[in-house]
Amino acid sequence: MAKPYYKVATLEPSNSVGYLVKSCGVLLTQIAERRFEALSANFTHWVTLMGLSRQQSPVSATQLSKELCHDMGALTRVVDELERRGLVRRERSRRDRRAVEIAITAAGRRQASGAKRVMVELLNELVEPYSEAEIATLIGLLQRMLQHLQQAAATAPPAPTRAATRTARGPRQRSHSRAAA
Repeated sequence: MAKPYYKVATLEPSNSVGYLVKSCGVLLTQIAERRFEALSANFTHWVTLMGLSRQQSPVSATQLSKELCHDMGALTRVVDELERRGLVRRERSRRDRRAVEIAITAAGRRQASGAKRVMVELLNELVEPYSEAEIATLIGLLQRMLQHLQQAAATAPPAPTRAATRTARGPRQRSHSRAAA
């Protein structure tokens, strides 16, 4: 693209890629959660089980959290619940005995596989208004966007801390009431 697409004067939620993708994701999650109410595992459990089922070996909670784009604290609670149900297990890492990794059990694989039908039905309903060519184009564009965002996230500088921001602006100014005291 030769020139920037977005301009401050014209940016609106209705034309913002970020807003539209986020809104679609939130709505898809809400719909999926309702579909999963009839099952023994909820949508978040299923996403976690699917993430683990794609792994060739047990993974750390940090790695799983990163792959699923899920908050570590929330993921710990999900894994606790899945472990109580016998769908995952925690085990000592073979590479570092101090570390614990998460593995899916055979029951977890069955649960993930069985619930996959719910998502297939839902996704087919969502793409029904589109032609196969449009669906392929949409998927290709989203895959490219995901790759671009992953690269950007990997190379993004860390956000400045408050102290660094203050230092860049200069020392904090005292309020007049304190200075007079």
